[in-house]
Amino acid sequence: MKNDLSQLILLQKLDTDIRQLREEIESLPQRQAVLEEQFAASVAEYLALRRSLEEALTRRGELEVRTETEQQRHLKFKADLMKSTNEREYTTAVREIDISRKMIATLESETLKLMEQIEKLEAEVAARTPDMEVRRVEVDRQLESLRTRATDAATEVEALLGQRPDLYGSLSPDARSNYDRLSRMRSGLALAEARNYSCLGCRMSLRPQVFNDIRRGEQVITCENCGRILYFNESVTA
Repeated sequence: MKNDLSQLILLQKLDTDIRQLREEIESLPQRQAVLEEQFAASVAEYLALRRSLEEALTRRGELEVRTETEQQRHLKFKADLMKSTNEREYTTAVREIDISRKMIATLESETLKLMEQIEKLEAEVAARTPDMEVRRVEVDRQLESLRTRATDAATEVEALLGQRPDLYGSLSPDARSNYDRLSRMRSGLALAEARNYSCLGCRMSLRPQVFNDIRRGEQVITCENCGRILYFNESVTA
C-alpha cells in the first residue's frame, strides 16, 4: 500500500505536468494573436500616416502623368498654330493652347500643394519609424519566444508520456482502477494533500485519527467528503 501511495503521488504529478503543458501549448496561438493585435493597435496612427503618404505619392504620380500629357497637347497645339492656313484652324489652335495652359497651371498648382503635404507626411513618418521598428523587433522577439516555448513544451510532453507507462504499470490493479476513476471524477486530481487536519482538495476537516493514519502512510485513505486519495507531505510542516 505504501508503495502504491508513493507511486500514485508521482503519477498524479506527472499527469498534472502533462495537462498543464498541453494547456500552455493550446494557449500559445491565442497569446501570439494578442501580441500582434496589441502591436497593430499601438501603431494604428503610424500605419494611417504611412497609408496617407503612399496615397499622396500615388496621387503625385498620377498628376505628373497628366501634366506630361497636357504639356504634349500644349506643344501639339502650338505646332498646329504655326501650321494653320486659315482663320478657323488658327482660332481652334489658340483656344486649345489657352485651355491646355490653364490645365497645366491647375495641375502644377495641385502638384505643389501635394508636394507640401508629402513633405510633412514624410517628416512625420521618418520621426516615428525608429520607435515602430523597436516595437516590431520586440514583438518579433516575443513571438519567437512563444514559438520556441511551444516546441520545448511539446518535447517535455513527449518525455513525460514516455515515463508514464512504467509508472502506471508499477501500481496494483486496484490502485490503477481507483486512480483512473477519481481522475475522471475530479478533473484529473485523484489525490489531495492532507495538511493541518484538513483535505486540501475540498478543505474539509479530517478526524485526528484519520489524519494520523494518513501521516503513517501504511494504507490508502480517501477523503470522506470528496473521495480523493489523501497523502501527507513530509516536506511541509503540518
